[in-house]
Amino acid sequence: MNDFNLTVEPNDKIVFASKELGDEPVVVMLKVTNTTKKRQACKIKCTSNAMFRIRPPVFALNADEAIDVKLTFKAGNAVPDSGKHYFVVYYINAPDEKIAPRVCWSEHKKEPAGSKRLYVDFKQIKDGVKGKDKKEKEMAKDEKEKELAKGEKEKDLAKDEEEKEMAEGEKEKEKTKDEKEKAKQEEIKDDKKLEEGKADKEKDQKDDEDDEVDKENDNSTDKKEEEEKEE
Repeated sequence: MNDFNLTVEPNDKIVFASKELGDEPVVVMLKVTNTTKKRQACKIKCTSNAMFRIRPPVFALNADEAIDVKLTFKAGNAVPDSGKHYFVVYYINAPDEKIAPRVCWSEHKKEPAGSKRLYVDFKQIKDGVKGKDKKEKEMAKDEKEKELAKGEKEKDLAKDEEEKEMAEGEKEKEKTKDEKEKAKQEEIKDDKKLEEGKADKEKDQKDDEDDEVDKENDNSTDKKEEEEKEE
C-alpha cells in the first residue's frame, strides 16, 4: 500500500465531545481533500456500524476537490474507552467519471492506493466547560417563550385591529347606504312637491280662466239688461 496522498481534517484523531454523550447523537465533520492530480474513488469504514454512522461512506473526488463527511456517534450506546475504535479512509485511482465510485471499488481487486486510520476519542463535557450551562439554557428558553408570547400577542392585536377596521368599514357602508336612501327619499319628496306645486299652479290658472269667463258672462248679462231698459 502506498503513502496516503490525500489530506483530511482533523488529521490525527476524531473526537466526539458532548454533555449528553451516549444519550444523544454527536456529529463530527471530516473534510477530505484530493490533493493529487487524478480522480480518486474514496471509501470510509469504521470499527462498529452499530455505534457509528458515515455519510457518505463512498464518494469520488476530482483533482483538488474536497468533501465534508458526516461522522456520527449514535445515541443509545455506552461510551467506549478512547483509542479503542477508529475510522479508516481509503482511496483508489478512478479516472473514468462514467463509472460510479461503488462500482470502482467492487471491481478493484488490489490493495487501495492509500489509507489513513483515525482513532476515536470520547469526551464528556461538564457544565461550564463548553457551551451554555443549565441556567443559560433555561434563560434562553424563557426568552424564546417570551418572544413567542409577544408574537402571539402581536398577532391578536393585529387581528383585533383588522376586525375593528372591518367593522368600521361595514359601519361606513351602512352609513353611506342610509345617506343614499335619505337622499333618494329627499329627491322623491322634492319631486312630489314639484308635482304638487305644478298641479296647484295649473289649478290656479284654471280658476283664473273660469273667473275670466264668469266676468265676461256677467258683463254680457249687464249689457243685455241695459239694452232692454233702453227699449
